[in-house]
Amino acid sequence: MKSGNKAILLLIMIAACGLRFYDFFAIPYTHDEFSALFRTRFDTFTELINKGVIVDTLPAGVQVFLFYWIKLFGEAEWVVKLPFLLCGVCSVYLVYKVAKKWYNETVALITAAFVASLQYTVFYSQVARPYISGLFFSLLMVNALTNLIKTPEKRYYLNCLVFILAAAACAYNHHFSLVFAAMVGFTGMFMIRKEFLVKYLAACLLIILLYLPHINMILAQLQMGGNENWLGAFKWSFLYNYFRYIFQFSTVTYIMVGFLIVFGILGYKKSNFKPGPALLFLSWFVLPLLVGVVYSLFVNNVMQYSVLIFSFPYLLFLLFGLIQEQKPMVNLMLILLILLVNVSALVFERQHYSSLYESAYLHILKDGEEAVKSYKSVAALIDTDKEISDYYLQKEVYSANFYWVDSAFTRKRLVAFLDEQSHKTSYFYYGCLSTHDPVSVALIRDYYPKIIQQNNYFGGTTFLFSKGQATDENIIEWNGFETTERNFWSLVDTSRFVDSISFTGKYAYLVDSTDEWSLTYLRPLHEMAGDKDFIDISVEVMREDVPNSALLVACIEKGDSVCHWSSSVFADFEMNQSPRPGWIRTHHSVKLSDVAMEKRDLVIKIYIWNPGKNRFVIDDFIISRRAGNPLIYSWYQKI
Repeated sequence: MKSGNKAILLLIMIAACGLRFYDFFAIPYTHDEFSALFRTRFDTFTELINKGVIVDTLPAGVQVFLFYWIKLFGEAEWVVKLPFLLCGVCSVYLVYKVAKKWYNETVALITAAFVASLQYTVFYSQVARPYISGLFFSLLMVNALTNLIKTPEKRYYLNCLVFILAAAACAYNHHFSLVFAAMVGFTGMFMIRKEFLVKYLAACLLIILLYLPHINMILAQLQMGGNENWLGAFKWSFLYNYFRYIFQFSTVTYIMVGFLIVFGILGYKKSNFKPGPALLFLSWFVLPLLVGVVYSLFVNNVMQYSVLIFSFPYLLFLLFGLIQEQKPMVNLMLILLILLVNVSALVFERQHYSSLYESAYLHILKDGEEAVKSYKSVAALIDTDKEISDYYLQKEVYSANFYWVDSAFTRKRLVAFLDEQSHKTSYFYYGCLSTHDPVSVALIRDYYPKIIQQNNYFGGTTFLFSKGQATDENIIEWNGFETTERNFWSLVDTSRFVDSISFTGKYAYLVDSTDEWSLTYLRPLHEMAGDKDFIDISVEVMREDVPNSALLVACIEKGDSVCHWSSSVFADFEMNQSPRPGWIRTHHSVKLSDVAMEKRDLVIKIYIWNPGKNRFVIDDFIISRRAGNPLIYSWYQKI
């Protein structure tokens, strides 16, 4: 290697270390890391396997490693993350080594620079889960196999030993790294020199033998049925979003990648064309992807960005493999361009550090403590993971008296709690995870209308409310039944207008016992709210007429397909206060960040469904927009 290229590689490695170890001691645990941490708190190895591994869907490798690592060094965040951070840095060097052996110095430096600086690899280096470790072991295996293919006469047994151990580690690390290792091992049979083929097959057999002890564990996991499929059904848009995600949803990064591809094509000499490496790396990238898609379509959806990281480097080989070797000065310019563009997108567009380092779990407690100290008379309700909160409560004392949302905390119970607290306090603090009931905020605002503060984090949001007039109303539609104009409404029968009683104005609306479907509002979704907003819907109902089975429904459709359907039962709000006696206010809220489709092609249908054929009077059918949390899924979606 020329001294100039050595300096460039050193620059890439320094960047890789800096991006991963930035503010090292402040990197908090993520939810998945907490889950793994809590499943290491056992006294014996047998307990670990029965209660910490079999209950999960992943192989035992990383969990067993964490069990002993934590016993030796403790469970501080930086201690647990350190091995994975080191795997991330070493992966950058291994990508360089593999690319150089198959291509040239320039391609090796370019691919290493991407692995060093993209959020995809930086983020998973900072998370103690079996993703960056799997990337490290798979690259170690590929590097050893490359040596066995290209220079088997040099240190054959050492490379063979590394190949065996790295492949076995892939198998114990994650099911997708196992699939990748199996595919690499299979393709290796067609590339090993004939005189070494028997030894290679023996090595592959030994890898299988090393994995056999884990078979019983896999069978036990299958018998337990695995975890609930929280991913939902597989959508083909995943593939499109994956390619956007790995290049940081950044237009500038897309342009740079396109420039490098064109740069390679223009400088490529046909006489140098060798289809073998391209076909090899295409199979290594595509086949694991196809396995995941087929399994997701016909068995259970397993497709996440994380599970494709093991085959990700070979996509880079495909994209940049045509680039010919350049002089060190050209290499330096290319690498500086890559680092500048990717790091800028990582820090500013993706807001990686401000998003990852601000734990929603911790801030739900800290923001509540600050609210209680800053304002007098504050009730603090938090909807979070109790076990994770206990982890932080053991490390720091909080003076705030938190009320906890648990599985028994229904909407009726929330109403009773709000009614009680509203007679005692002038302020209300609410900290919640992304999984909270979206109707909760609308209900709170019936008692504490004004949002003083909203703090947004990945995976969670905190609010501070007060009594007084709300100043941020974004009303889209207010149907008080005072006019016969329809606009976006249908199924409105003007003969149902009644003037004997009303909530506001002169008229209310009678839903008769013959009306199963009533009062439908239909409108293009993009005209109403943004991707991360909420649509809040409320209706006033005569208290004495409240039907037990009537529902307030929101349905989001694309053509003839239903993309989202949700509802709220009127009976949940029968004790909710309304500004006027004799009425109750019902609510429904739609969290648009959970509607994972392009909003421009969607329409929303809002209506009352009266399956019990009840007779009741309503008024003030209000639809409004509420600002959501733009960071709620920011690690995996465009901000």
